[in-house]
Amino acid sequence: MKELRTLQKLDRSLQSFRRSGVYKRAKTSLSDADIMVLFCIAFCDMNQKIKLSDVAKTLRVTLPAVTHKVNDLVDKKYVEKETSAKDLRVTYIRLTNEGKAYVESIKDEYYKPLKDLVKHLGEEDTQALLRILDKINQLGKI
Repeated sequence: MKELRTLQKLDRSLQSFRRSGVYKRAKTSLSDADIMVLFCIAFCDMNQKIKLSDVAKTLRVTLPAVTHKVNDLVDKKYVEKETSAKDLRVTYIRLTNEGKAYVESIKDEYYKPLKDLVKHLGEEDTQALLRILDKINQLGKI
C-alpha cells in the first residue's frame, strides 16, 4: 500500500510539473529541436571545429536526426557546413553570422524560465535535480 501511495504521489508531482510552465519556452521562429542544435553549436564552438557527430553525442540523439536538423538550418542560413580536406566523410559545422545573431537575440529569453528555476532551487538543489534527471534519462523512455 505504501508503494502505491508513493507511485501516486510521484505521478501527481510529474503531472503538476508538466503543467507548471517552468519548462515553457519563449516563442521563437524555430522549433525547440532547431534551437537545441544551434545552441549546441554555439556553446561548443570554442574556436574548435564541430562535427555533426559531436552534436549528436552532446544532445544524445542519432546522427541522422542531427543531419536532418543541420540541413534545415543550412537552408535557413543559420549554419554552414565544411567538408574536411583530409577526410571527405567528415563534415564540420559552424554558425553563420546570421546564426550567431539569432542565438544572441533569443538566448536570454529562451533560458529565462530555467534561470528562474535555478534561482528558486539554489545551487545544491539544482545539482541534485540534474543528477536525478540524468539518472532517469539513463533508463531511456519509460
